[in-house]
Amino acid sequence: MTRPKTRNLAGLHRQRNREIARIPGWVDVIRGSLVRYLLTCGKTGCRCHRDPRLRHGPYWYITVSYEGGKQMRYLLAAGEVADVRKGISAYRKLWRALCRISELNIAILKAGRGGEAKGHGRRP
Repeated sequence: MTRPKTRNLAGLHRQRNREIARIPGWVDVIRGSLVRYLLTCGKTGCRCHRDPRLRHGPYWYITVSYEGGKQMRYLLAAGEVADVRKGISAYRKLWRALCRISELNIAILKAGRGGEAKGHGRRP
C-alpha cells in the first residue's frame, strides 16, 4: 500500500476523486480464478493415457471461494474465457482502488484534525 503523496486536505480530496474516477464499471467485475485443465479420459486405450501432451482439452473453469471455505468451479465455454479474464482484471483494479481510497480517507481524517493520530497509549 502506498502512502498518500500529500498531507494537504484539498490535495488528498483531489487524489481520492481521481481514484474514484478510475474505478472499473461494476458490470465487468468477476471475483475468482481462471483455471485451465487438460484431462485424461476414462478409456484406457485412448491416446491421452500414452502421452500427456495428447490429453483432452483445454477445458477452462472459473473457481470461486465462498464463505466457510467452500469453493465452486464453473465450466466456461471457449468464447467466455476472454470476458472472464477481463472481469478478473477489473476485480483486481477495483480492489487496488478501494485500498488506495481507504488509505486516502484515513489521511483525510488525520489531516482534518491537524495531523494528530489517535491511538492506544496516547493521552489527549
